Amino acid sequence: MRRCRLRGSEGGPLYPAADTSTENGADVVGLGLLLVVLLAVCAVVTFARFMIPTDDDPRDPDAVVVLGGAGDERARLGIELAERYGAQLVLSSNARLFAAAQGSRCELDAICFDPVPENTVGEARNVAALAEEFGWRHVTVATSDFHTSRSRFLFRQCLGDRVTVVGASRDDRPRIAPRLLLREAAGVIAGATVERAC
Repeated sequence: MRRCRLRGSEGGPLYPAADTSTENGADVVGLGLLLVVLLAVCAVVTFARFMIPTDDDPRDPDAVVVLGGAGDERARLGIELAERYGAQLVLSSNARLFAAAQGSRCELDAICFDPVPENTVGEARNVAALAEEFGWRHVTVATSDFHTSRSRFLFRQCLGDRVTVVGASRDDRPRIAPRLLLREAAGVIAGATVERAC
């Protein structure tokens, strides 16, 4: 059987061969865009998982640790939790000053310490040592609402799932401020890489 080839008016094929270089280029661009979208979705999910402040439910803690910094809202929350659960009150850094103003004093009502280094990493390390020394099975950390995610991340490096974190809010600032979230994100990145707590 003889094959017939259709030819156009100028003698060339009626249907020219497809230009595969353009199609391959479009495929690469499409795959690149899909990869960018997937990475963006992963970044948003990771950010939400680690950075959006959330509170844990305290699980009958042996100790309640009030982190230093910020204002008196951390100390108020920590004292209230320690009283509610009959737990040992632990005050870090300047939290002792805020607690003293509310009637809780070092040596009499609380264990006090100055973290080394003087940041959340140092607090997590010091609390891990105290937990070992006193045999605490579970610790609740009282901090500011914006600081819960980073605190949880660092304390869990030292205590695993034996820690819960609760945040106190202040009326004079929003719960999620972009400046604070960026600072906390930088702290989580540092805690995951160059400045691990434990």
